[in-house]
Amino acid sequence: MQPAPDVTIVVSTHNRAPRLSRLLTALLVDQQPGDVTYDVILVDNNSTDDTVEMVEPWRRSFSSLQYIFEPRQGVSFGRNAGVAAARAGIVAFTDDDNEPAPGWVRTIGRLFRENPRLELCGGKVIPRWSEAAPGWLDRRHWSPLAILDYGAEPFWTSTKRPVCLLTANLAVRGSVFDRIGGFSPRFPRCQDHEWLLRFWEAGGRGLYSPDLIVVGPVPHERMTRRYHRAWHRQHGRAAARMRLQERVGANGQLVDTGAEASSIAGAAPFVYRELVQTVASWLRACAQCDRSGAFESANHVRYLLGYLSERAGADASVGRWVGDVTRWLARRLRAKRVGALTVGRTGFVYALMAVFFGASAYDIATGTEHWPFSPYPMFSIVDERPIVDAIRLLGVTTDPSAREVQLLDSRVLEPFDQCRLSTALARLYSDPVRRSSLPSLLRDILIRYERRRIDGEHDGPGLQAIRAYLMHWEVTADAANRDIPTARRLLAEVKTADVLKASR
Repeated sequence: MQPAPDVTIVVSTHNRAPRLSRLLTALLVDQQPGDVTYDVILVDNNSTDDTVEMVEPWRRSFSSLQYIFEPRQGVSFGRNAGVAAARAGIVAFTDDDNEPAPGWVRTIGRLFRENPRLELCGGKVIPRWSEAAPGWLDRRHWSPLAILDYGAEPFWTSTKRPVCLLTANLAVRGSVFDRIGGFSPRFPRCQDHEWLLRFWEAGGRGLYSPDLIVVGPVPHERMTRRYHRAWHRQHGRAAARMRLQERVGANGQLVDTGAEASSIAGAAPFVYRELVQTVASWLRACAQCDRSGAFESANHVRYLLGYLSERAGADASVGRWVGDVTRWLARRLRAKRVGALTVGRTGFVYALMAVFFGASAYDIATGTEHWPFSPYPMFSIVDERPIVDAIRLLGVTTDPSAREVQLLDSRVLEPFDQCRLSTALARLYSDPVRRSSLPSLLRDILIRYERRRIDGEHDGPGLQAIRAYLMHWEVTADAANRDIPTARRLLAEVKTADVLKASR
C-alpha cells in the first residue's frame, strides 16, 4: 500500500469522453507539483459513451489515476463517491471539461501548508473562448459561462462575505465533509453553492486565492442569448430550493434562516419588491440604449420569476396567492403606523394602487383601452399613420457590387452608439450654421471605423465611402415597411480615398 498522497483530485464525468484527453493531460502530464504528492480519481457518473475505453490507456500508463463507476446519475453522487474513495487529507475538485494550470496542485499544497487552519480554498476559472464573444457578453454575463474572477487580491469568504466559489476550482480539507456532509443530490444544479451555504453557516471560512487558476472552455452555445435566458430561469428555481433570497440580508451577509414572519405564495414580500425594481431597471436600460444592461436586468427578472414559481410550488393556486396577499396587507394595516403614514393613509394608497393596477389588468385581459389606465387612445387618434424622419448612416462596401450596409451595430460605431449618433446628426443638420460640418463628422466616423476594423475590434466589411441619408417612413399599421424607408435623400458623402489623400 503506497503512502497517502497530499492531495486527491476528484473529477466526476458524464458522457464527455472526447474532452477527457485534454483534462487528463493537464492533470497527469503537464502538472508541475513540486514536492506535493497527489493522485486523481475519475468518477464515471453512469456514462453511456466511450468513457471506459478512453480512460483505460491512461490507467495503464499512470498508477496515480483511479477509475470509479457511480451508477446513480447526478454530479453530487459522482463527487461524493470520489470523496469517499479519497486517501489524501485534502480533496480538490475540477470539472471534466476544464484544464487546471500547470502549477495548480503545487499552489493547493502551498496554501494549506502556509495556513494550517485553512479548510477550503478556491480560485479563478478563466475563459478559453471558442470564438469572439458577442458585444453584449461582458463580465456582467459571466455566471452562465461558469467563469469566475474576483480580481488579483486574496480574501476570505464566510457568512459575512458569502462569495460563491466554484467546484471547477476548489480544494477542501477532508475533515470538513465529516463535519457537514457531502454534496446534496437534491440539487442537480448549484450543489456547490448549497454546500458552501452549509459550510459558512457551520462557522467555516474559505480563502479565495487568485494564484489558483483553472481554464474553462466557452463553447458557442453558451454565448447565445437563448442559453443565458434558460440558465437564469433554472438558476432561479435552484436558488428557491435553498431559499437563497431569504438567507441573504440587505447587506449581503447570511442571516438566520428561521421561518419568515410573512410570505406571499412561499416567498418573502421583498422578493416581489425586488422584481418590480428590476423591471424598472430594465426599462431604464432600454431608454438609455444600454443593450447589455437591459439584457442583464431581463435575465434577473427571469431568475426572480423562476424563484417565485419554485417557491409557490406546482400546486399553488390563485386563491392561495390572493389569500397570502390579503393576510400580508392585513398585518400591515393592523400596525399603528406604517412607516411615516397613518393606517388610514396607507389604506388609501393601497386602494388607489388597486384601482389603477386592476383597471390596467382589465384592459390587458379584455383588449380594451380606457384612459387614463391606458393612454394609447390619445396617440392613436392623433397619429393614425405614424410618420418618422431620421438620419441614418450607410457604408458603401469595397466589394464589386458596392452595396450599401446600414451601420447599426454599436461595436462598429464605438465610442458612439446608433441611438445617440442619430440624435446628434439630427441636431447638427437642423442647425443651419453647423450643417456644413456634417462631412467633417462623417470623416471622423469613417476613420474610427477603419482603424477599429484593421485592429480587429469588429468584423464589419471594408468601406470605400460613408453616406448620411435623411430617411422618411410612412409606417403602415402592421409596421411591415419598417426596414424600407418610403423616401430618402443623400445629405453628405465621404470617400475613403479622399480621407487617405488628405492624411498624406
